Amino acid sequence: MTPARIFCHPVITRKQHAQKGKLTLAVAVALAAIGVAVPAVGEPAAAPATQCKNVEVPVKVGTQSGAISGTLCVPDGATTVQLLVPGYTYDRTYWQMPYKPDTYSYVRAANKAGYATLAIDPMGSGASIKPVSVFSTFQASVKTVHKVVRALRSGQLGHKFSKVVGVGHSLGSLTISSAAGQFKDIDALVTTGFTHTIEVAGGPIKVIGRNYSAIFDPKFAGSGLDPLYVTSIPGSRKNFYNAANVDPEIIALDEKHKTTKTLVDLVTGASMYNTNNVDRTLDIPVFVVTGQRDDLFCGFGSTDCASDAQLAAYERGWYGPKATVEAYAPANTGHDITLELGAATTNAKIMDFVDRHVGGAGTKNTRPGVIPEVPAPKPTPLDPIAKAANAAFVRAVLPASDAAVGVADQVPGIGTQQNPVPITAELLRRIGNANNAVLGTLPNEILATL
Repeated sequence: MTPARIFCHPVITRKQHAQKGKLTLAVAVALAAIGVAVPAVGEPAAAPATQCKNVEVPVKVGTQSGAISGTLCVPDGATTVQLLVPGYTYDRTYWQMPYKPDTYSYVRAANKAGYATLAIDPMGSGASIKPVSVFSTFQASVKTVHKVVRALRSGQLGHKFSKVVGVGHSLGSLTISSAAGQFKDIDALVTTGFTHTIEVAGGPIKVIGRNYSAIFDPKFAGSGLDPLYVTSIPGSRKNFYNAANVDPEIIALDEKHKTTKTLVDLVTGASMYNTNNVDRTLDIPVFVVTGQRDDLFCGFGSTDCASDAQLAAYERGWYGPKATVEAYAPANTGHDITLELGAATTNAKIMDFVDRHVGGAGTKNTRPGVIPEVPAPKPTPLDPIAKAANAAFVRAVLPASDAAVGVADQVPGIGTQQNPVPITAELLRRIGNANNAVLGTLPNEILATL
């Protein structure tokens, strides 16, 4: 039999214990003297704060080089990152609103749940590359988002993430879902303020008709942008909300932080997304979050967004056979869903979805990260080829753009959130899926040119 081991612990006398206490106190005083925080005796050390920094991912669009700019926030131990893509004429501020951040900052909500976030300025907006309009297509924007996903997975930005969740809003939802559908490198998808069909009676007019050339706006005068770069007409941002469900301070900040996008990006995206449905073979978890009062994506030619079940059933038909599609359709909520009064509930439902289907959260309830100042926009170098091609393109397209704005001014507020002919939306879904059955077999390099 193996003899049992007997462990003897030295006896510490009362005098030795007192001397040990004095030594510990002396060390604590010394650390405090050089500025190192020391927790009180008996208190656990506080979890480290979420770390935030501005990052850039180099990209090339047409013949022009630049970067996609964003803010990366990482709680300790996070292995999953949420890539946040805002909508038309929005930048990263949409996701990290400085007003009442415990309610309206999606970034803070995700970081508190233990997830890293990268909120980006999409191509053509904020501090990111602003190629000339002829290069600024929807497919070009999709490819830049794919570059960002690769950077997150490779560790190029200082952290290597094993899982990426794509979270979009409005046009950003279409962009991130298209990137997921084409490149199959996103683990789960959250679309907000979006369905696969637009409210055709008034949706396009409500967007295009409330924008004008950015060079006419005091904020962007002298920017050197070409005339097809647009921004919202002053005072029109309120139309993205249900007026009875929004804090006026949010609308004021929305106006202050508005940015630019090109009409080309919008038109090329709108013409592709429900006629060639690249999501048809996307077999990942999907969470569809659209307000019942969203008058851009709910109504004639689309779905009613009347309930969670109805929204999920409609969007289910646009994704792959193995996709898990869930939905949340908050009542009394308009288009800018995470900035309205129910934002905290919406954010909590999204985090629950990511917890259940993806995981990879780090330390929860860390102190909020300090959001660094968003860098000032950089001019995108203009080479002779880009300049000549864009001049010809603008001469051909700008008159049609001006005409659309003129028509919209005469037809304010048409359309509702109800679709009197539901078969129209179903027909678009069938067309989109059928087209992709053919076009989806083409290489991404060819698809990107369509």
